[in-house]
Amino acid sequence: MLPEVEMAHGYCDIFLLPDKVHFKDKNRVTHSYILELKYLKANDTDAKAEEQWIEAANQLHHYSQDRIVRQSTTDTELHLIRMQMRTTELLRIEEIYR
Repeated sequence: MLPEVEMAHGYCDIFLLPDKVHFKDKNRVTHSYILELKYLKANDTDAKAEEQWIEAANQLHHYSQDRIVRQSTTDTELHLIRMQMRTTELLRIEEIYR
């Protein structure tokens, strides 16, 4: 797991990449993930929430095109996950597709 790793001139929140050193059998490592987390203050508007949600999708698509991501996730299915919180409440979570 790599938090706040630089990708494509930005920083993804969490990159769960396959550990190919410890798990050399590629059948055991079949998935990898990029998670983008968005936080809203209690008084943020619905418009801001929607803007953030769209931004998260754009960031994930951008990160997924990074050369290091493509190399690191070879032979795995890369999942792009966006999450949005308002203070401590999870508002929504979604996997987006490339």
